[in-house]
Amino acid sequence: MTENEVARVLAACDVPEYGVGREVLHAQPVNFALDNRSGLNDPRGQLGQSLAVDMHMVTVDAASVQNLVRCIKRCDLELAGIASSAYASGISALVEDEQELGAACIDMGGGSTSVSIFMKKHMIYTDAVRMGGDHVTSDISMGLGVPTAAAERIKTFCGGVHATGADDRDMIDIGGDTGDWEHDRRTVSRAELIGIMRPRVEEILEEVRARLDAAGFDQLPSQQIVLTGGASQVMGLDGLASRILGQQVRLGRPLRVHGLPQSATGPGFASAVGLSLFAANPQDEWWDFDMPSDRHSGSSIRRAVRWFKDNW
Repeated sequence: MTENEVARVLAACDVPEYGVGREVLHAQPVNFALDNRSGLNDPRGQLGQSLAVDMHMVTVDAASVQNLVRCIKRCDLELAGIASSAYASGISALVEDEQELGAACIDMGGGSTSVSIFMKKHMIYTDAVRMGGDHVTSDISMGLGVPTAAAERIKTFCGGVHATGADDRDMIDIGGDTGDWEHDRRTVSRAELIGIMRPRVEEILEEVRARLDAAGFDQLPSQQIVLTGGASQVMGLDGLASRILGQQVRLGRPLRVHGLPQSATGPGFASAVGLSLFAANPQDEWWDFDMPSDRHSGSSIRRAVRWFKDNW
């Protein structure tokens, strides 16, 4: 069976109804069956009469994708393709054995937390929780009465989710620039800060556990969980995740790209490194989408001048 024959079979497959107003982001074969022999990763070169395939489809809201595409076009940038951040993070942060035997990648970003499950080096499930690190920052901002930028700084340098006896005595200088000396010299104990952060982090992890339970994650041969993303770097989060999710949990960093600068080797860069891996090994389904027509044509210089006129 040649590559063209496999492609014709895939093209002839019935596409399930996935809802109005949604677009297919990923459509990947996860299993082939040739003459009732299942479990084939690649049927090319084998003889048979009937070929079947199991596909994993990821759909997204069409309006959201179009808004993103138009935003990038307005910046006069060329968009090469669109990929799921959950997929990109899993490809980047999971080791070979985890992708083969079964593992979940929890990418804790700012606005959302994405969940992806891999098995036999294929993503077999993905979902998202609409909460992330920005919600923790917002809770700190409201709880301590500080600006969002100050709350982000406090979370990054002093935050945590596991309090000890010493945290009652560990005081954090909140600071401020209101001009009120009494207000700007306030301090708060680290135990109080943890008391603000922990409920939101627990809520996010409980939602993640519900997604994993719905996907049947506990039925996989291996139940390794890898935390990645910028919000996963909160001190003590891996231990809390292990207690809530009830599985082996580790903190994942981007892999498979050598020579990364030290600043780009943290969990927060897992998605970015995964996207660069896609760019290095492109596949058609990642670039198959409609770009809105450009209102202005012409050379790159004219487009650059027009961009400066529109934005300055």
